[in-house]
Amino acid sequence: FRDTLGAMAAEEGDALLGGDTPKVLEFNEADEIVMAKKTGPEGLNETQVAERLKQYGLNVLEEKKKNELLVFLGYFWGPMPFMIWLATIVVAIEGDWDDFGVLMTLQMVNGVVGYFEEKSAGDAIDALKASLAPLARVTRNGNVQMIEAKLLVPGDVITIKLGDIVPADCILGPGKPCEVDQAALTGESLPVTRGEDDKVFMGSVIRRGELEAWVAFTGSRTFFGRAAEMVNKAAAEQKGRFAKVMLQNTTILLTLSVTLCVVIFIKLYSEGIGFLEALSTVVVILVACIPIAMQIVSTTVMAVGGRVLADKKAILARLSAIEELAGMDVLCSDKTGTLTQNKLKLYDPVLVDPTLKSASELVFIASLAAKRMSEGADAIDTVIANSVAEADKPRWKEYVETDFTPFDPVIKRTEATVQTPNGDVFKVAKGATKVVLEMCANKADCNDVVLGANLDLANRGFRSLGVAMTKANSDEWIFKGVLSLFDPPRHDTKQTIETAYTMGVDVKMITGDQTAIAIETCKNISIGTHHGGDPKILDMKDFLAAEDAGLA
Repeated sequence: FRDTLGAMAAEEGDALLGGDTPKVLEFNEADEIVMAKKTGPEGLNETQVAERLKQYGLNVLEEKKKNELLVFLGYFWGPMPFMIWLATIVVAIEGDWDDFGVLMTLQMVNGVVGYFEEKSAGDAIDALKASLAPLARVTRNGNVQMIEAKLLVPGDVITIKLGDIVPADCILGPGKPCEVDQAALTGESLPVTRGEDDKVFMGSVIRRGELEAWVAFTGSRTFFGRAAEMVNKAAAEQKGRFAKVMLQNTTILLTLSVTLCVVIFIKLYSEGIGFLEALSTVVVILVACIPIAMQIVSTTVMAVGGRVLADKKAILARLSAIEELAGMDVLCSDKTGTLTQNKLKLYDPVLVDPTLKSASELVFIASLAAKRMSEGADAIDTVIANSVAEADKPRWKEYVETDFTPFDPVIKRTEATVQTPNGDVFKVAKGATKVVLEMCANKADCNDVVLGANLDLANRGFRSLGVAMTKANSDEWIFKGVLSLFDPPRHDTKQTIETAYTMGVDVKMITGDQTAIAIETCKNISIGTHHGGDPKILDMKDFLAAEDAGLA
């Protein structure tokens, strides 16, 4: 997806980075990363910052500002306003000032209501953006300071830690790897491990660790910015459904009205009626044919609907979105964090060691290999620790963790040394099922069971973790069982989707996650299964092929 996005962004040309700033003539990713990493630990100085702000612009996504006067006048421009203007001019020529006043009032009310309703929605969105304005911890002139993230420039040295939203595309510096949640960008349910020289994207969230990083790309030149630019461009090229319906209805009515009025005028004039009298009769018919209240009624109804949505904490960007939503046939939804909770949950474990009495015992053992810390814990460690049965929590606190080896992508497991209340010492490990199995003395006895369970979980899109422990005061590992983790749906997702189906709306799920995970999620929330059978999965290559064939 990243390579495809980069290629598409390159085809669009270089981005204008806001205001009067010049275009960046070249966008060579490798060269710009090398340039960014030249900044020393003392950071940029004020002169360098000013030069780069002038060259690259603010670290914000470009938004095209509209002239408010032109926006307001736009509500008096179009097929329906034209018909009302035509009727207004005709009655004015006839001297019918009462009708003239009515028509002008309708025209003004329609334009003013539409303008101020959408302006208030825009103001609400701007206020929300201002309240969510992120800060960044940056080193400049040797001093660490907190600044607004929009003031960052390529080459800045920043510090990112647990809970921070990455403010720009950055290259990580030396230190222990951190865990990054990229669900908002890629749809991956689980955090990914990123270390020195790896890139982290704007909008990602740091789930574990703390590192210094060099800012490489800002604003519209970030991964997130290039994606948003393409989405906004596609949206700008599309005309809303409400506008299409209004244009279609108005065009048909205008064509019929003018045609009939011309026929009537010719008929009246040919029968000897005077020109002015025939024209007066035709004007009355024309005014009667124009649905002068259609636009204002539509705008008023949607404005009332917008107020109702506002009371329910929904932000409406434009009035026509209400009608468009009401008329949709297909709803495409993101998976991670929208249909699902974006939180891992333990599912039924697979018990391997016959000495285990229950699933809760396996969870208890696995929790001993989780790092015990109030914040900054690994996402998997957190969910396992929180899943310990209430009856086992007092016993869990009695076991003392004397040593802990955090997850390492090389060894693919975590390992803890634990001391029991009576002084015995043993080790517990959890990690990649096959890796943990290879360590164990009982591998030959449980190999088929473990690998079969691991394959079954993988086919269903579950992440599996092998759990093993040593005997007291011994180095002999015994494989205990397999834990399964999954990102569960929200509690109301299935009901919402079923309601959508009953209302004639077909629901599609869009995700960057693995195919197996997508299928299992669809089954849990009834997407694609309401007709019977398994959900149908379309890969990105299917869409690209359809686009090449002119079908998309």
